[in-house]
Amino acid sequence: MIFSTLVRSLEIDPASHPRGQPHISSASGLAIVGDWFYIVADDENHLIALRSADVEAGSLRMLPLLEARLPTDPAERKRRKRDLEALFHVPGDEGRPPMLVAWGSGSRAQRDFAYIVGLDSDGSLAGAARAVSLTRLHDVLRSHVGELNIEAGLVQGDDLCLFSRANRGAPANGCFRLDLGLVIGFLLADEGAAQVPPVRFAELDLGRIGEVPVGITDATPLVEGGWLLSAVAEDTSNAYDDGRCAGAVLAACDASGKLTWTGRLDGGFKVEGIAFDEQGTLWLTTDADDPSVPSGLRRLRWPPPGQQPQAR
Repeated sequence: MIFSTLVRSLEIDPASHPRGQPHISSASGLAIVGDWFYIVADDENHLIALRSADVEAGSLRMLPLLEARLPTDPAERKRRKRDLEALFHVPGDEGRPPMLVAWGSGSRAQRDFAYIVGLDSDGSLAGAARAVSLTRLHDVLRSHVGELNIEAGLVQGDDLCLFSRANRGAPANGCFRLDLGLVIGFLLADEGAAQVPPVRFAELDLGRIGEVPVGITDATPLVEGGWLLSAVAEDTSNAYDDGRCAGAVLAACDASGKLTWTGRLDGGFKVEGIAFDEQGTLWLTTDADDPSVPSGLRRLRWPPPGQQPQAR
């Protein structure tokens, strides 16, 4: 069993929240870049920012990705939200500035969007977000899976890896690999001007907890190569409805995508976001699927005591 420590609840000044809520309740993706922690919440139209130097008690900042306000009614908000589940850092190179990408799940038509924000050298945001339609790309991804639900993304060398989450109705996770340069070209081009990049697809089976398939919720690169995945067994038959969380795991894969290790997380938390800081500590965000319950920011020592994540 792997134990994590609660560092803080994601509480916020209600005056700075679009609905006057005193906390973030749906932290679905996490990225740590330079001096900043960034979080997306799947039922907000905002990016949440927190300085790494003040991670334990600093104020959360909500930065709009789009101006449209979501309804107060939970069911209507769920129907209309962008469902931004994946958040990942794209490093800069000679022809491309660094950027942060928030990616919609694709589980409904209004969730076929990504938002791109440029970054300065210290990881702070540089300019406003750019909205991008993902419909043509997601239509290609949908041809490989029973039901698309993009929950995670990461950059590995020259590839972008996107991960679709399993559920009872579609019990296999999917890993899509795309050429990073082609994807960025597609995202930054005028709508319809760029060809959809070729896609390489593989299923990734993380097993079950009881009778519930274990579905990927986030991914982050490992320093030694490969990926670390967070995943939960959420008892739902589709990519839209929530369900009881039967447990959560971490899973390591090598650079080829082969599963090399899994470890069960203690506490029954629904872990939705993971990222390493520069010191190698693993940070996690949790989501209780209840607007009245604040999301948590947790951390754990890596590798976990007594575990060998790169050896099965």
